[in-house]
Amino acid sequence: MAKEEIGTIIRQKRESLKISQEAVAFILNMSQAAYSKIERNETKLKVEQVYKIADYFGITIYELLPPALASDITGENIFGLLFNYIMIAWKKTKKQFKKKNTDIHEA
Repeated sequence: MAKEEIGTIIRQKRESLKISQEAVAFILNMSQAAYSKIERNETKLKVEQVYKIADYFGITIYELLPPALASDITGENIFGLLFNYIMIAWKKTKKQFKKKNTDIHEA
């Protein structure tokens, strides 16, 4: 049996929930064409995107992960995922702060 990839799992879950690609693409702030590449496993997902998709579907991130990967997430691995998610959020906040600070000084 071929290795199941996250994009395939997301597509199957999305279809079972009767959600359109356009709706998920909107949540991820991308085009439907770009989102389609995720489902075809042509584009890698960011941790933040996995969380957004899971939240939109009303499920946990573990339900989107391939079984081999989901069963491997223990201790150190989960902390790595959480660390990545926190770093993404921190970088976004830092960029927004810098932009607001720049805008204030330019006014």
